[in-house]
Amino acid sequence: MTFTELDAALGETGRRSLATRLIFALADALDSDHSGLDLDEFEQQSGYVRTNIRTVASALKKLGVIDIHYYDDNGTGIDRTSEQNISRGRWSKQHYRLTDPVRILFKR
Repeated sequence: MTFTELDAALGETGRRSLATRLIFALADALDSDHSGLDLDEFEQQSGYVRTNIRTVASALKKLGVIDIHYYDDNGTGIDRTSEQNISRGRWSKQHYRLTDPVRILFKR
């Protein structure tokens, strides 16, 4: 992926500012040696509404920019397991990660 392709993907979401904020927050998490960012965490730090975040995250996933993992809210930290499929439906929490092509782009 190139920066131009990433820019085009951000525009395709229809909510460029939110999409950009999410991508940059995920890049910051990567720099801090975290695998990604939970929806709750991003909602708190960004001030964006949960529904809008989910909509943009879904669009970014379809465009190959992020992966969405799900975890059971009963576990915390290391005990928490994340999967790319929904294990408990709406009771599962979202965790966002940059895809490998985007991580490589930012690590250049």
